[in-house]
Amino acid sequence: WRLFGAMCLVRLPRITQPLEKEEEEVAALMEQIEVEKSHYSDHEIRKLEEEEQLKRKKDSLYDEDDAHGKTVIMAQDLEDKWEQKFLQFKAAPRITDADKSNDRTSLNRKLDSNLMLLVKQKIGNQELWLLPQVEWQPGETLRSTAERAMATFLG
Repeated sequence: WRLFGAMCLVRLPRITQPLEKEEEEVAALMEQIEVEKSHYSDHEIRKLEEEEQLKRKKDSLYDEDDAHGKTVIMAQDLEDKWEQKFLQFKAAPRITDADKSNDRTSLNRKLDSNLMLLVKQKIGNQELWLLPQVEWQPGETLRSTAERAMATFLG
């Protein structure tokens, strides 16, 4: 018998997998339910109050003492600022250049999947893609054998 030690090195997904059709439908339904049952946020309440103040000002019912000496940033101004920031944002593509060129040596590919390190090793007269492995040496633990395998193949 010959014992070998190997180590499995995995790159976990860096982004989520795309949703299936059913998952998208459930997500849309849950979002609709959340919108229907949600309460106003502080920002929404502030916006409604500001709209009411503007309406009273137009109707000449606005009390100037309410805003005397205040510099006010309107909620709409904040929303415009956020909208501009959002329009400047550009999400990274889910399909990378390594995916397009089928570069199997790059870690920057298949971002939504696990990647496992495999190396081409000659076993007998065949070359096989295997986990990095080396033969166990007497006096060595299997862990140190596996670590040696990684050091051998990764440098």
